[in-house]
Amino acid sequence: MRNVRDYLGARFDQICFVTQDLDQSIAYWRKTNGVQNWALAIDLGKNQTEKEYWGRPGDFQFSCAYGFSGETMIELARHDGGRSLYGDWIADKGYGVHHIGFRLPDSAGYEKAISDYESDGFVRAMGAYFQSRAGSCRWSYYDTREAIGCYTELYYLDGGALEVMERHKRGEEVQLMG
Repeated sequence: MRNVRDYLGARFDQICFVTQDLDQSIAYWRKTNGVQNWALAIDLGKNQTEKEYWGRPGDFQFSCAYGFSGETMIELARHDGGRSLYGDWIADKGYGVHHIGFRLPDSAGYEKAISDYESDGFVRAMGAYFQSRAGSCRWSYYDTREAIGCYTELYYLDGGALEVMERHKRGEEVQLMG
């Protein structure tokens, strides 16, 4: 019997760690875990729109680094300012695992997933929209801490942003911003 959420389970692709120092964390992942290729997105939160933090307008700032271990994206997130789940996590738990992520194929898949999460009673804790020449990304973090110990991100990429991440996954050097 097929489970109605199989569509989501097939989309797990990410684990994120909140870190104080992106360079130090990248060096650890390279030396200890063999993840060599990383792409930086400094000031990633700066140009995002529709920022939301616990149901209110958000002012968060953050930077990220992205690497891949097989099909799984390793995201390193650094809190740069404002009110954010990253800053909250650091204050409450310190640095470490922050969320897992499911990349949906398109906006319709994303809308279905957020509808399913919200019908299950999970609350959107933070989210935004990002658009660049390369394409766009819409993302939301849901508060799944009580269920699994961390947040869950639902997101989708479109346009060239999806191709850039696929090239990065194959080991190519890419530019994420711009």
